[in-house]
Amino acid sequence: MVKSRAFLFFILLVAAVALFLTNVFPYATIGVLLIPVAFVLGVISYRSYLTWVGGFFGEEAVIEALGSLDDSYGILNGLVVPPNRGDTDHIVIGPNGFFVLESKNYGGRISCDGDVWRKTRLKRGVVHELEVGSPSNQVKRNAKVLKDFLLIHRDEIFPGPAPHIWVHGILVFTHPDAEVELMNPTVDIVELDDLCDFIRSAKSEFTLTREAVDAAGRVLLKYAR
Repeated sequence: MVKSRAFLFFILLVAAVALFLTNVFPYATIGVLLIPVAFVLGVISYRSYLTWVGGFFGEEAVIEALGSLDDSYGILNGLVVPPNRGDTDHIVIGPNGFFVLESKNYGGRISCDGDVWRKTRLKRGVVHELEVGSPSNQVKRNAKVLKDFLLIHRDEIFPGPAPHIWVHGILVFTHPDAEVELMNPTVDIVELDDLCDFIRSAKSEFTLTREAVDAAGRVLLKYAR
């Protein structure tokens, strides 16, 4: 999406300038009208690019942290689990269950009241409130999608009766300047430095064998994008 917007911005800008330089009516007039449209699209593309870059570095930080887990855990990053259209940042499969992780590289003050989230930033002495959606709802939605996927493909993962599957949803804030205030959170919210210890200590009603861990990873890679 970011690349598409940037490409469209570039094409519009080139077309607008070319039409304007013809100095022939009505093409020059069309070029003049297209220039501000290209400018607006360029601003949107730039903001989307900054958001994408921030998210990328946040995900990379989580991938690096997850490297501390031992070989009994499998880690999959950036998979689109059907029927989702967007990707799940990280999926961890281990002897103590399944985990869905969403990383947010937000800086500034972030507050949570249940599933209602707000982000504020102080700029030139003025407090600005920024839209962040609901990261906790995103985590829960992706956890449910993964659970449903595992249930559909349980015969490919478990040689015998499948256990009661539960997917742990975890939200990780990776920005060093994030100040997170929590009230009645509906998902587990973990600092990056504590992530692996949290995963290792998570309780589960069942223990996944190494064969089941490997099978779940293969099935996800087979059907997910």
